[in-house]
Amino acid sequence: MNKHIIELNGINVRKTKELLLDNINLSVSPNEFVGIIGPNGAGKTTLLNVVAGFERFEGALSLFGHRESWRRSRETRLRIGYVPQLFQIDPAFPILASEAVMTGAIGRLGLFRSPGRQEREKTMQLMELMRVAHLADRPLGQLSGGERQKVSLARAILQQPDILLMDEPTANLDIAVQKEVLNLINEIHKRENLTILFVTHDFNMLPAAMRRTVLLNHGKKVFDGDIDTALSGETLSKLFQYPLETFERNGRRFVSYD
Repeated sequence: MNKHIIELNGINVRKTKELLLDNINLSVSPNEFVGIIGPNGAGKTTLLNVVAGFERFEGALSLFGHRESWRRSRETRLRIGYVPQLFQIDPAFPILASEAVMTGAIGRLGLFRSPGRQEREKTMQLMELMRVAHLADRPLGQLSGGERQKVSLARAILQQPDILLMDEPTANLDIAVQKEVLNLINEIHKRENLTILFVTHDFNMLPAAMRRTVLLNHGKKVFDGDIDTALSGETLSKLFQYPLETFERNGRRFVSYD
């Protein structure tokens, strides 16, 4: 039996003449928390989109032990949750926070079935976990960025996925809110036994549960291993082609540069 929940072998993604991913090989085990880190334009989001089924590719991709094309079955799509980067919403957009969370159940229920009591109860449980239950009847567009990101997390968990893909989930949030969201992500990983791929370019704000890191640059995988080695000054200097040093203070890692 295949022990990997995600396997990419020789994955290439081309757009016109540009190679966005170049011969990517990656295997991820169930319940593993993997960080995908690199500078802007490294191919991080493209890699997530390949796994999610949003991107055409060359090479071999297997999910849950089965070979996949870029087109996914409904059953496979339901097993993959996606938390995108924070985006702006019109304050007048007519959907409440609780309704936005409940959209996570639509895939399993089908378009023509409304969420029932069980889904509503689970929605409120998740909103309580995310510390946004008091905002259930507030229009989504009137929430702060951090509040909307917590709603997005709750929606993804309501889907009951086996794999959770997260694309810069703390970008554009205040530092205190970033820390709160990261703590929630750690809690979700432990509570739900999820396999998580977490994309970021900010190596100062990483979830504690992330112990493995894949570094990308110009569409190529340049490192795959433990997080301490990945975030050493030597490795980061090579990645960003700039002299960097790392140090720890009060259990947190920081990066310094001239």
